[in-house]
Amino acid sequence: MTEQEIRAWLLDYAWLGNAEEQAREVACIVAQDSWRALEVRSDYRAEIVAEAGEKPYDQVLADAHGMELSALYECHDGPHLESCPRA
Repeated sequence: MTEQEIRAWLLDYAWLGNAEEQAREVACIVAQDSWRALEVRSDYRAEIVAEAGEKPYDQVLADAHGMELSALYECHDGPHLESCPRA
């Protein structure tokens, strides 16, 4: 997923505060760069599920992306870096 796709997903998922506060929170999450490892974490999660025989790898990859992205939003409380608009 590209940075823009991730930003759009997070904005669509955001639920805390008004639209301006949600945009600032998403900007902060993106500024902190933890999203850059999303593909690696999603791939790892999808491999585990596929190896367990629950679903084929391709089917669980999208679910894994969603789990990782929602975790970015749900777990984001800081610390806020200088690059964060909320800092």
